[in-house]
Amino acid sequence: MRRLAPLLFAVLLVLPSMAAVDPAPAAAVAVNPKVVLIVGATHGSTSQYRTYMEQTYQTVRRYTTNVVRVYSPNATWSAVKTALQGASIVVYMGHGNGYPNPYVGYPRPEVQNGFGLNAAAGQGDYNNKYYGEQYIAADVKLAPSAVVILSHACYSAGNSEPGLAEPSLTVAKQRLDNYAAGFIKAGARAVIAEVYGSPDPYIVSLFTTHQTIEQIWRAAPTFNNNVFTFASVRSPGYTAFGDPENRWSSFRRSLVGKPDLRSDDVTGASYARTDGTPGTLVVPGAAEVTAPAGAGLYPDAAMTPDPVTGQAPVTLPAGTKLRLLERAGTGPDGSPVLLVRTFDESASGYVLGSGLSPRDSASPALWAIDTGTGAFSPNGDGRGETITVTARASESVSWRVDFTDPDGTPLASRTGSGEEISASWDGLVDGTPVADGTYRVKLTARDAWQNSPTTEEAAVTVDTVAPEAAVAEAATPAQFSPNGDGATDTTKLGLESSEAATAAVTVTDASGDAVDSFSESVVAGTDAVTWDGRTSAGGYAPDGSYTLRVQLRDAAGNRGPTQAAAVVVYAALSKVKSSVSVFYPQDGDTYGRTVLFSFTLRSAATVTWTVRDEAGTAVRTRMADRALAAGSYSFTWGGRNDAGAFVPKGKYYSTVTATDGTYTATQRSTVTAAPFRIVSSDTTPARGQRLTVTIYSAEPLKRNPTLRVSQPGYSSWSVSTARVSSGVYRASVTLRSGGSGTTLGLRADGYDAASRYQWARITLPLH
Repeated sequence: MRRLAPLLFAVLLVLPSMAAVDPAPAAAVAVNPKVVLIVGATHGSTSQYRTYMEQTYQTVRRYTTNVVRVYSPNATWSAVKTALQGASIVVYMGHGNGYPNPYVGYPRPEVQNGFGLNAAAGQGDYNNKYYGEQYIAADVKLAPSAVVILSHACYSAGNSEPGLAEPSLTVAKQRLDNYAAGFIKAGARAVIAEVYGSPDPYIVSLFTTHQTIEQIWRAAPTFNNNVFTFASVRSPGYTAFGDPENRWSSFRRSLVGKPDLRSDDVTGASYARTDGTPGTLVVPGAAEVTAPAGAGLYPDAAMTPDPVTGQAPVTLPAGTKLRLLERAGTGPDGSPVLLVRTFDESASGYVLGSGLSPRDSASPALWAIDTGTGAFSPNGDGRGETITVTARASESVSWRVDFTDPDGTPLASRTGSGEEISASWDGLVDGTPVADGTYRVKLTARDAWQNSPTTEEAAVTVDTVAPEAAVAEAATPAQFSPNGDGATDTTKLGLESSEAATAAVTVTDASGDAVDSFSESVVAGTDAVTWDGRTSAGGYAPDGSYTLRVQLRDAAGNRGPTQAAAVVVYAALSKVKSSVSVFYPQDGDTYGRTVLFSFTLRSAATVTWTVRDEAGTAVRTRMADRALAAGSYSFTWGGRNDAGAFVPKGKYYSTVTATDGTYTATQRSTVTAAPFRIVSSDTTPARGQRLTVTIYSAEPLKRNPTLRVSQPGYSSWSVSTARVSSGVYRASVTLRSGGSGTTLGLRADGYDAASRYQWARITLPLH
């Protein structure tokens, strides 16, 4: 028999379609995504964390059996690193070590922003050692679109350690952004931090919903609705979210990721490798001649032999790689007759399947395709000059990335091989930058067995125009008091931006020294940035004049001119309070006779303290221009004016003005001097509208008060109230849809515990 000679003959016949030996494999479906549960060495808390994690384990087991648990005292880096490979979901409970922190003034990636694990296995829960982002980024490859959930870890959500001071907003942002960075480099598409919340709701949502990761994060039971967001500094192209318990403090939960990542991307695909060997020959697919004597190659499906030798005209030697094109029948030995061609296309014809073995017959898959911010600016300023496209392939591939104009005209190409794909373009064609606009990226991957190539496309933007912004001359309020009392603790600087951008804000004091710097995402059009009055060190800024300097940076890296605005910090005065919201001294009985007014000075000041009516007239002067030291002050008011007479029913304000000679601050608290304080859910109601009315009683009552409604054009009517809590009652009322008057009257009346009748009334504009 003759052995194959290149180009000896080529037969390429088109036969009617026939049944395949085995159909080409379909796209991978969900098959037990890997979940890794880690409990680090957390000293005395470790036992409790193991209990928590076992509860999470029971939740996970409802959805996948591919669960790996690595718990202290055996949670060494070696064990954790091995477990993490290919994980779709990672849950970690344990110590956190982040940056910035109070201990060192510089980053230490070898120990920060990672895990607190066991230094050695089996040595108890106190032999703690930190493995930071450096280890995670270098040694871990998570599954494509993986999600990492950090639970109870200090610094992970911007939080501090227990017992340490709350961080400033600036520091909290840095912490949560830094903590996610190593996991994102390891392949995570989202990193969630929940300091106190259970991971279980996230597990359930990832497996049972079809939501984005942002929707899942916002729907968690721990959601506070105090969300702030900014473009990640450590992971360009990712978005960072925080959701503190208070508007600018108590940082307990965060998210850094691709907001449009969907739960199906995380758990709805197995991300199986595609370079495996199928159990049977696949048509179309790949095969290799493995019969020791080779495989005969015939010119037709009837397997017509050479008329001279009576043997196959050509023998394909063992090791020849083939593409299987069609099944053409069954041979005399019962194996399929297959139309094939050699990889080098030097020959084609028909062979018996009995001499072949199946080989990789699945096209490669492309995962985790990422264009970073999706924009770049090749304008020679050294910022954002290139765009980098990255992806992962399901097997080792030969890849090509083409950058084209919108019409598909090639502008640049990059090639390479392997499972990791990374291609950059500087936006130049023959040394000249391309024009601003949208361009296409086409990624093509081919495997070694000539299966159909896989392609993916994306868009990138060339943008060399810097964002334009106009900022207000001063922040609002122009003077604020960041002292933690909840009254004007923050200030906002309004701006108009020509495009969505990141606002880099630097705060300088009167000497020009920077005291704080932070960044916030802003939308195109009207927006604002907020300063919480804290310094980069975490404390409150001293009283004085400051300048907010704002520079916008767009997704391409272009930076606009710096804009400046003034703001004053004067935080000496705080916690101006009234002990009750309503009291009733005028009836002279023993119920609801007094209110305690109070305030606190953070530093010495000259103070004027008055009680004023709704017109602003002082009815009682407690002190005028009195020099006071730092401390807390209070006095009890019995509802009498300076002449000793009771004031009329109505609303009154404890008004405190403090000055250090340069800056002056005024705050006030409110109290109603009447039997009842009446609050409507809408202060400008319309006809036909349904209102909720809450009544606060100054005195104990014999029974619930009655709400009486007066609407012009109708007879007054009464509504019963329900007790909400001690001294608080509520009723709902639907207004009449007609009438022509413009004033609505709401009156509360009832009997106090001594059976004395009392009432109060408010009026509202009616539309």
